[in-house]
Amino acid sequence: MHMNMKVMKFGGTSLRSEATRKYVYRHVLESSKTNKVIVVVSAMGRYPDAYATDTLLSMGSEFLTRQEKARLVSMGEQLSALKICSELLDMGIRAYALPFFDCGILTDENYDYAKVLKLDHTGIRKKLNSYDVLVVGGFIGISPSGHVTTLGRGGSDYSAVLFADMLDLKEVDIYTDVDGVYDKDPKLNEYAIKYDKLTYDEMLNMKSRVLHDRCVNYAKDHHIRIYLKGTFSTSLGTIVED
Repeated sequence: MHMNMKVMKFGGTSLRSEATRKYVYRHVLESSKTNKVIVVVSAMGRYPDAYATDTLLSMGSEFLTRQEKARLVSMGEQLSALKICSELLDMGIRAYALPFFDCGILTDENYDYAKVLKLDHTGIRKKLNSYDVLVVGGFIGISPSGHVTTLGRGGSDYSAVLFADMLDLKEVDIYTDVDGVYDKDPKLNEYAIKYDKLTYDEMLNMKSRVLHDRCVNYAKDHHIRIYLKGTFSTSLGTIVED
């Protein structure tokens, strides 16, 4: 059976507060009219917000093992997925927060910068039959021994293209607090110019930090088009493709 599916990823600043999440849900609801939606989420907010990655890290001792640190920081994404799922359920959406061990991103034991070994879509496809929106924590994988691993800082973008590939999709929407890629930082420069389209290589050469290199490289190798959009905007954003 064929179903329309869409992967949408939202960054931490978009998920920070009830007010910002309203914009997120607007995009999700719009997409869910015509698609099953996989919502990939980062941890909520930025340091010193309570559940942001660096806040969680600051709670742990430097003597934690890398495996323990991965478990600690992954709580940001797991909590975010459950919170976002809860709010979607309250809105009457058939949503489910997929646990990390069902997400199908299988990695080695390199806990803080894990290498992806295999993608397994069984868990996610099974749940897509029963739910309209699946919320998944980005940045998280699972090792052969069943431990949580992380894909490196900014790894939620990478997760988004991995989920797209896992489901044989050729595009992914990545939402941030800016509505695309600019030649200069638009927050600091009012004359910054937005790019409508960039190739993967142009994106990598810009070192703009809007997208994780692992994400762009993987998208390039697997021909997955990336739409970079602003959570708080209705503009088309920037398309990154061949």
